[in-house]
Amino acid sequence: MRAQEGTARRYAKALHAAAAEAGAGEAAGRELAALLDVLQANRQAVDVLARPWIKPGDRRAAALTLAQQAGCGKLVQDFVALVAERGRLDHLAAIVTAYQDLADAALGRVRAQVRTAVALTDAEKDRLARRLQTELGKQIILEETVDTNLLGGFVARVGSLILDGSLDGQLARMRERLVRG
Repeated sequence: MRAQEGTARRYAKALHAAAAEAGAGEAAGRELAALLDVLQANRQAVDVLARPWIKPGDRRAAALTLAQQAGCGKLVQDFVALVAERGRLDHLAAIVTAYQDLADAALGRVRAQVRTAVALTDAEKDRLARRLQTELGKQIILEETVDTNLLGGFVARVGSLILDGSLDGQLARMRERLVRG
Protein backbone atom coordinates (compact mmCIF):
# COMPACT_ATOMS: atom_id res chain seq x y z
CA MET A 1 0.00 0.00 0.00
CA ARG A 2 2.88 2.38 0.79
CA ALA A 3 4.32 1.81 -2.69
CA GLN A 4 0.94 2.71 -4.17
CA GLU A 5 0.83 5.92 -2.10
CA GLY A 6 4.31 6.88 -3.29
CA THR A 7 3.37 6.26 -6.88
CA ALA A 8 0.10 8.16 -6.43
CA ARG A 9 1.97 11.15 -4.97
CA ARG A 10 4.34 11.24 -7.95
CA TYR A 11 1.46 11.20 -10.41
CA ALA A 12 -0.48 13.78 -8.37
CA LYS A 13 2.56 16.03 -8.12
CA ALA A 14 3.07 15.92 -11.89
CA LEU A 15 -0.59 16.70 -12.56
CA HIS A 16 -0.59 19.47 -9.95
CA ALA A 17 2.46 21.10 -11.54
CA ALA A 18 0.90 20.91 -15.01
CA ALA A 19 -2.45 22.20 -13.74
CA ALA A 20 -0.80 25.05 -11.83
CA GLU A 21 1.14 26.03 -14.94
CA ALA A 22 -2.10 26.04 -16.92
CA GLY A 23 -3.89 27.97 -14.15
CA ALA A 24 -6.39 25.15 -13.70
CA GLY A 25 -5.43 23.74 -10.29
CA GLU A 26 -8.88 23.85 -8.68
CA ALA A 27 -10.72 22.78 -11.84
CA ALA A 28 -8.42 19.82 -12.40
CA GLY A 29 -9.03 18.67 -8.83
CA ARG A 30 -12.80 18.88 -9.26
CA GLU A 31 -12.65 17.06 -12.59
CA LEU A 32 -10.45 14.34 -11.18
CA ALA A 33 -12.82 13.82 -8.23
CA ALA A 34 -15.84 13.74 -10.56
CA LEU A 35 -14.11 11.18 -12.77
CA LEU A 36 -13.32 9.05 -9.74
CA ASP A 37 -17.03 9.10 -8.81
CA VAL A 38 -17.94 7.99 -12.33
CA LEU A 39 -15.37 5.18 -12.24
CA GLN A 40 -16.46 4.01 -8.80
CA ALA A 41 -20.05 3.85 -10.04
CA ASN A 42 -18.88 1.87 -13.08
CA ARG A 43 -16.70 -0.84 -11.52
CA GLN A 44 -17.06 -3.14 -14.53
CA ALA A 45 -15.24 -0.64 -16.76
CA VAL A 46 -12.44 -0.30 -14.22
CA ASP A 47 -12.16 -4.08 -13.87
CA VAL A 48 -11.88 -4.45 -17.64
CA LEU A 49 -9.25 -1.71 -17.81
CA ALA A 50 -7.25 -3.39 -15.06
CA ARG A 51 -6.93 -6.70 -16.93
CA PRO A 52 -3.30 -7.26 -17.95
CA TRP A 53 -4.13 -8.65 -21.39
CA ILE A 54 -5.83 -5.43 -22.47
CA LYS A 55 -3.34 -3.56 -24.67
CA PRO A 56 -2.06 -0.25 -23.24
CA GLY A 57 -3.35 1.64 -26.28
CA ASP A 58 -6.82 0.19 -25.79
CA ARG A 59 -6.76 1.08 -22.07
CA ARG A 60 -5.74 4.61 -22.99
CA ALA A 61 -8.55 4.98 -25.52
CA ALA A 62 -11.17 3.61 -23.10
CA ALA A 63 -10.01 5.85 -20.25
CA LEU A 64 -9.99 8.85 -22.56
CA THR A 65 -13.59 8.12 -23.54
CA LEU A 66 -14.64 7.77 -19.88
CA ALA A 67 -12.92 11.05 -19.02
CA GLN A 68 -14.63 12.82 -21.90
CA GLN A 69 -18.00 11.43 -20.80
CA ALA A 70 -17.32 12.67 -17.26
CA GLY A 71 -16.82 16.18 -18.65
CA CYS A 72 -13.11 16.45 -17.86
CA GLY A 73 -10.92 19.03 -19.52
CA LYS A 74 -8.09 18.16 -21.91
CA LEU A 75 -5.44 18.11 -19.17
CA VAL A 76 -7.31 15.62 -16.98
CA GLN A 77 -8.35 13.56 -20.01
CA ASP A 78 -4.73 13.18 -21.09
CA PHE A 79 -3.62 12.49 -17.53
CA VAL A 80 -6.17 9.73 -16.95
CA ALA A 81 -5.39 8.23 -20.35
CA LEU A 82 -1.71 8.11 -19.39
CA VAL A 83 -2.52 6.56 -15.99
CA ALA A 84 -4.67 3.88 -17.67
CA GLU A 85 -2.09 3.23 -20.36
CA ARG A 86 0.52 2.55 -17.71
CA GLY A 87 -1.85 0.18 -15.86
CA ARG A 88 -2.20 2.43 -12.82
CA LEU A 89 -5.91 3.10 -12.89
CA ASP A 90 -6.22 1.23 -9.59
CA HIS A 91 -4.16 4.08 -8.07
CA LEU A 92 -6.67 6.77 -9.08
CA ALA A 93 -8.35 7.11 -5.65
CA ALA A 94 -4.94 7.59 -3.99
CA ILE A 95 -3.95 10.03 -6.75
CA VAL A 96 -7.09 12.10 -6.13
CA THR A 97 -6.36 12.20 -2.39
CA ALA A 98 -2.73 13.18 -2.98
CA TYR A 99 -3.81 15.83 -5.48
CA GLN A 100 -6.28 17.32 -2.97
CA ASP A 101 -3.51 17.46 -0.37
CA LEU A 102 -1.19 19.27 -2.80
CA ALA A 103 -3.90 21.71 -3.89
CA ASP A 104 -4.87 22.38 -0.26
CA ALA A 105 -1.25 22.96 0.77
CA ALA A 106 -0.73 25.37 -2.14
CA LEU A 107 -3.76 27.37 -1.01
CA GLY A 108 -2.86 27.27 2.71
CA ARG A 109 -5.78 25.13 3.78
CA VAL A 110 -6.17 21.77 5.51
CA ARG A 111 -8.98 19.25 5.71
CA ALA A 112 -10.47 18.33 9.06
CA GLN A 113 -12.28 15.01 9.30
CA VAL A 114 -14.90 15.46 12.00
CA ARG A 115 -16.88 12.56 13.48
CA THR A 116 -19.98 13.61 15.38
CA ALA A 117 -22.72 11.80 17.26
CA VAL A 118 -25.38 13.82 15.42
CA ALA A 119 -25.15 15.94 12.29
CA LEU A 120 -23.87 19.47 12.94
CA THR A 121 -25.92 22.46 11.88
CA ASP A 122 -24.36 24.93 9.45
CA ALA A 123 -23.80 27.39 12.31
CA GLU A 124 -22.04 24.71 14.37
CA LYS A 125 -19.85 23.75 11.40
CA ASP A 126 -18.90 27.40 10.87
CA ARG A 127 -18.10 27.86 14.55
CA LEU A 128 -16.00 24.68 14.66
CA ALA A 129 -14.16 25.60 11.44
CA ARG A 130 -13.40 29.11 12.74
CA ARG A 131 -12.15 27.70 16.05
CA LEU A 132 -9.89 25.20 14.29
CA GLN A 133 -8.73 27.93 11.90
CA THR A 134 -7.77 30.13 14.83
CA GLU A 135 -5.87 27.30 16.53
CA LEU A 136 -4.05 26.09 13.40
CA GLY A 137 -3.68 29.33 11.46
CA LYS A 138 -4.90 27.72 8.23
CA GLN A 139 -8.17 27.71 6.35
CA ILE A 140 -10.17 24.64 7.39
CA ILE A 141 -12.33 22.48 5.15
CA LEU A 142 -14.63 20.37 7.32
CA GLU A 143 -15.49 16.86 6.19
CA GLU A 144 -18.15 15.66 8.62
CA THR A 145 -19.32 12.10 9.18
CA VAL A 146 -21.96 11.03 11.67
CA ASP A 147 -20.75 8.19 13.90
CA THR A 148 -23.65 6.68 15.82
CA ASN A 149 -21.17 4.86 18.05
CA LEU A 150 -20.20 8.16 19.70
CA LEU A 151 -22.21 9.00 22.81
CA GLY A 152 -21.96 12.75 22.17
CA GLY A 153 -19.63 15.53 21.04
CA PHE A 154 -17.10 15.24 18.22
CA VAL A 155 -13.65 13.98 17.29
CA ALA A 156 -11.75 16.15 14.79
CA ARG A 157 -8.66 14.95 12.95
CA VAL A 158 -6.46 17.41 11.08
CA GLY A 159 -3.45 15.60 9.66
CA SER A 160 -1.84 13.88 12.63
CA LEU A 161 -3.55 16.17 15.16
CA ILE A 162 -6.60 14.68 16.89
CA LEU A 163 -8.95 16.84 18.96
CA ASP A 164 -11.24 14.66 21.05
CA GLY A 165 -14.25 16.61 22.27
CA SER A 166 -16.43 13.52 22.53
CA LEU A 167 -18.24 12.29 25.58
CA ASP A 168 -16.54 8.93 25.04
CA GLY A 169 -13.13 10.59 25.26
CA GLN A 170 -14.07 12.54 28.39
CA LEU A 171 -15.32 9.36 30.08
CA ALA A 172 -12.12 7.52 29.11
CA ARG A 173 -9.95 10.33 30.51
CA MET A 174 -12.03 10.39 33.74
CA ARG A 175 -11.64 6.62 34.06
CA GLU A 176 -7.85 6.93 33.65
CA ARG A 177 -7.69 9.55 36.41
CA LEU A 178 -9.80 7.40 38.75
CA VAL A 179 -7.66 4.32 38.10
CA ARG A 180 -4.44 6.29 38.76
CA GLY A 181 -5.93 7.61 41.98
